[in-house]
Amino acid sequence: MIYTASYYDPQDWVGQAFRVSRAHPRGRRTQWETMTSLYPPLDLLRAYQAGELDFPSLAREYRKNLDQKALVDFRLRRWMEQLPDMGNITLLCFERGDEPCHRRVAAQWLCDHIPQLRTGNLK
Repeated sequence: MIYTASYYDPQDWVGQAFRVSRAHPRGRRTQWETMTSLYPPLDLLRAYQAGELDFPSLAREYRKNLDQKALVDFRLRRWMEQLPDMGNITLLCFERGDEPCHRRVAAQWLCDHIPQLRTGNLK
């Protein structure tokens, strides 16, 4: 199963944790693997932060970006092939609770592309 959570809510982490944000939280010791292939493009993040994109638009463009990466990024494809056998994993990012976040978009995208993968609690 795939879960999502904030760095700041370790009680919500299930299984192996993967950082999917471009930045590492300050003052936190690394307790996760890094999955750079799931980082959102910097231009999309900046447009969203500047108010030029709403979250649905960010999510749509991020999914398109992931579709493109899946075609050319060997590391991402290999990781996706291994996901069903990895047990539980959690995608980590900064936003807490129910704040809109790309980690949920990534989790749903992964489930759309890996039929045997299911979602757990997406926080």
